[in-house]
Amino acid sequence: MFSEDVISRVRDSVDIVDIVSGYVSLKKTGKNYVGLCPFHAEKTPSFTVNTDKQIFHCFGCGVGGDVFRFLESQEGLNFPEALRQLAGKAGITLPESRPRVGEKKSDDERKALLAVITEAADFFRKELEGPTGSAARAYLKKRGLSDSVVKDFSLGWAKSEWDALLRHLKQKGHPAGLMEKAGLIVKRSEGEGHYDRFRGRIIFPIRDLSGNVIAFGGRVMDDSLPKYLNSPETPLYSKSNVLYCLDRAKEQGRKLGYFIIVEGYLDAIACHQFGVQNAVATLGTALTEGHLRQMRRFAQKLVLIFDPDPAGVKAALRGLDLFIAAGMKVNVVSLPDGDDPDTFLQKHGHDAFAARLRESLKFMDFVLSQVVRGGATASIDEKVEMASEMLGVIARIPSGIERDYYLKKTAEALDVNETLLRQEMTKQAKPRQAGSAPVSRPRQQRPRAEEILIHLMLRDENMARSIRGDIAPEEFTDPLYQRAAKKIFSLLDAGGRLDVKALLNDDDEELSGLITHYSALDIDYSDPQKHCNDCVSVIKQQNYEKKIKTLTRAINEAAARGDWAEHRKLLEEQNRLYQRPGRRIPGL
Repeated sequence: MFSEDVISRVRDSVDIVDIVSGYVSLKKTGKNYVGLCPFHAEKTPSFTVNTDKQIFHCFGCGVGGDVFRFLESQEGLNFPEALRQLAGKAGITLPESRPRVGEKKSDDERKALLAVITEAADFFRKELEGPTGSAARAYLKKRGLSDSVVKDFSLGWAKSEWDALLRHLKQKGHPAGLMEKAGLIVKRSEGEGHYDRFRGRIIFPIRDLSGNVIAFGGRVMDDSLPKYLNSPETPLYSKSNVLYCLDRAKEQGRKLGYFIIVEGYLDAIACHQFGVQNAVATLGTALTEGHLRQMRRFAQKLVLIFDPDPAGVKAALRGLDLFIAAGMKVNVVSLPDGDDPDTFLQKHGHDAFAARLRESLKFMDFVLSQVVRGGATASIDEKVEMASEMLGVIARIPSGIERDYYLKKTAEALDVNETLLRQEMTKQAKPRQAGSAPVSRPRQQRPRAEEILIHLMLRDENMARSIRGDIAPEEFTDPLYQRAAKKIFSLLDAGGRLDVKALLNDDDEELSGLITHYSALDIDYSDPQKHCNDCVSVIKQQNYEKKIKTLTRAINEAAARGDWAEHRKLLEEQNRLYQRPGRRIPGL
């Protein structure tokens, strides 16, 4: 492990606001900065960055920590990786470290997987450039991809041999078990051995946010099935959390405030080739919460490109609840029949595509236009069916103003009575509301006096030192507050400053969340010292009462079993406690 001195030097050399601002749009409010939390979906900012203490905390989901914890959570890094990345930003050269056993194993596996996948990407790229890749190069050229784009995206070719990659990687010293874990080879169903997963396909390297190749997609050049084949889930790759080209598109997405979502590798590459640098693609799956969470780090708006057919409309509707939960604004672009972004850009160019983007419809306007198409002249049965479908969609909109707007639009589009449509909406909503009412769970009650005392100690080091002489950690009854008190007092006893960041250097996420919560919480106590004294008195009084109850129970048990010596000893202890009772402070 790296020494505390090195860790502190790196931490103190970067400003957490600068780092977080690379992922979250922050606004200064008083002493702190606030923004939408990148770790959960919210519409009202509850994510706070405290510049004085160099910590972050979300009052919505409870996550918190220092700059290392933020980078670990955002980029999926372990601590040494986050430390190295921040040290690089600060221009600090790190000494060699000796990681703990668990960290070393995880770090070593990640490095080994990245190494074997990087070697595979290099192999595929060279195959495309070599004699066996001539047909693939011709295919890509026919599809409109320039040589510079092919090179820039590191496209490759997997020839049709069963074990070409396997043999190459073995020669490079990579074991078959590692190749299989990386998703590069497949175990034979009969007999022993493996064979290459990708054969006879154009290869598209898939990268994480940091630009590391973590998986591959393969596309055939003919009509054989499956047309696309992706790497399986691996320790590095989860298709529900990775978007193709997001590593390239993130900065432009942040700059423009939105991402364009397309459906395939070639669509995404075509967008980038024609200057649309904020395009990303899903990898053989519908949009997921993980995808939206990734994009919300950089932008709050999406533009979807769907086919205006029943399948496209259904695909859009499947994402409605996700979009609502994520709080993201969504527009939809429709291209001419038979066109996808790739073919449209090849035929019409960037300007025509940009015009289509400017003409994009709000998500609900797109749904309305497709569901009630030709509604005014439809039969009554068709109108009933269309109205029912639209009411089901409208009911899922959280904003009452938007629901009212689209009820009116639906009534106009179907040429039906708006009042009757609203009545139908009410009838449909009642059973759904009754069945889906959330079950409220009681908030966990924690001792109020202990809570205030922890808050006061984290706010004021001098007060914490004063409290240290008045109360012991064991006198806190709540286990979490007790751990917090032990951590604070231990730091003070060691002669250190009460640096909140130093309290976060362990693996206790619950404790770290508590510390960042109360460090970022801003409450104006009219008389902090009086609150402190009162809280100490309350805690001691409660402990006194607890001891009395415990002794009373033990006295009764001693009498029941006839142990009069123990009975007399316990009575004497009880009398001593009665002679020095604490006092109860009302209102705490």
